[in-house]
Amino acid sequence: MKKVLGVAAAALISLLTLAAPASAAEHTKHMHTGDAFGSVTGWSGEGVFTEEGDRVHICDTDADGRGVAIYVYKGTPATGTQLYGMHVGGEGNCITRSAANGGVYDLPESRVGFKFCRYWVADKRVHTGECEDYDFLNDNS
Repeated sequence: MKKVLGVAAAALISLLTLAAPASAAEHTKHMHTGDAFGSVTGWSGEGVFTEEGDRVHICDTDADGRGVAIYVYKGTPATGTQLYGMHVGGEGNCITRSAANGGVYDLPESRVGFKFCRYWVADKRVHTGECEDYDFLNDNS
């Protein structure tokens, strides 16, 4: 009986250990900018939203003369209310905002949306054809 309980306990510990990373991964969302030419290699940047701490992190990953911009919404980008936006340019440069910054950066515990775009640095504008929309449930659970 002791041996059966020992095996059962070991199996349960194994299961719990394996479940933790998957659970954490569900609360971290990865995003990429759109590309007008439809090429996966044409992405100008990457973004990550982490529910814990409402962390929004974007980076310019391409030396193409364009940066990246992200607009954050309560709800979806199509129907929600824009809370804030930020942009960064120059390959390797990144910017991060989180609940620790206070105010609009402390996102609601509900559906949040993101419009992640290539940013034309010289023109200080976003070309809407080079954006991708995302939305996630920010439930921190």
